[in-house]
Amino acid sequence: MYNFKILILGPFNAGKTTLVKTLSEISMTTEREVTRPEEKTKKTKTTVAMDFGIINLGDGYVVRLFGTPGQRRFSFMWRILSKGIHGYILIIDSTDEESIIEGIKIHESFREEHRDVPYVVAANKQDLPGAISPLDIRFALSIPDEVPVIPTVATNHQSAWNLLSTLLERCITHWKIAI
Repeated sequence: MYNFKILILGPFNAGKTTLVKTLSEISMTTEREVTRPEEKTKKTKTTVAMDFGIINLGDGYVVRLFGTPGQRRFSFMWRILSKGIHGYILIIDSTDEESIIEGIKIHESFREEHRDVPYVVAANKQDLPGAISPLDIRFALSIPDEVPVIPTVATNHQSAWNLLSTLLERCITHWKIAI
């Protein structure tokens, strides 16, 4: 059996929990009521430890998804959950300028410690009015050309699967995993 460990990180309200729930056969979340007034305007619940999901690909291949909290005060969980990852998804709410600004900070700090780990960027909420294009997200976050920035709708299974399968292909190539 081969287990892929995939981390999903990004700013508050970017769609991490939704992505895990959309993709997973079995999922668990540690969502709690939002307590900070500035965050309550965006949503009522937030992840405080992690989201976890499992996908059985068949033939002995399993994907374990670990979604991180988005707020900086929980950033210690990013380091804990990132140990032993095969790849990660940086998910950005492409309708929210604050998400993009915070995504820049997350990308810069996370990349420093995980330079040798394959990743993709999800330009999430592409189905909503005012969504910024994946090309503009690439530019804002200074994403290298070889890293896919994928238009995503985390509530849509096909869109979520396209994102994950792109990352898994990169992981298989990078880590030289025999399929």
